[in-house]
Amino acid sequence: MKNCNYDSYCGIYCGACDIMMAGRTGGKYRLASFWNGKNIRRYQKTIGIEYDSKQPVTFKCDGCKSGTLFANCASCQIRKCAIDRKVDYCLDCILYPCTLIDGFNKVGSLLPHIRNNQDNMERIKESGIKKWLSEQEERWRCPDCKTEFSWYTNKCKKCGKNLTESSYKFSFLQALILKLGIFIASRKAEQRQIRNKGLS
Repeated sequence: MKNCNYDSYCGIYCGACDIMMAGRTGGKYRLASFWNGKNIRRYQKTIGIEYDSKQPVTFKCDGCKSGTLFANCASCQIRKCAIDRKVDYCLDCILYPCTLIDGFNKVGSLLPHIRNNQDNMERIKESGIKKWLSEQEERWRCPDCKTEFSWYTNKCKKCGKNLTESSYKFSFLQALILKLGIFIASRKAEQRQIRNKGLS
């Protein structure tokens, strides 16, 4: 899409994002389905941001380096850090790899689209952004009908081709563990707030 930017500061390819695809097509995507209002509110609480519960959940996002962002992308600490430090990629920062990147990479076991971010940044540096974007666009297209698919799409929405070997897995168990992790972190954040109020 013309207004979308598929490039990101951390090396993730936004063009195959479940959230972006759900916003563009109105279709159901595994990871986008996970991010309902309740899970977004809990996640935002863990990172110290008050999510406006009156705002409807919208999957409109034009990519990390655009002005139209999904709620979680808008509050991404890695994105904020890169903007503050005026770097195009985390790899350009003198503090790289930092605790933000290390923590982000730990989530890669639950959200596999994160796993390749460091390799992606290296590839961008080596071959340039245009070539990398072209490679990624090809990588995330159905080998048979060339329809775009997202990180967690098992079957091509157009021709029905099995894409499990080309996409990542986001199982019920992964979703459950992620949900539990967010819940535990949000409870800890609540307890910290209560303690801080008691001290003031």
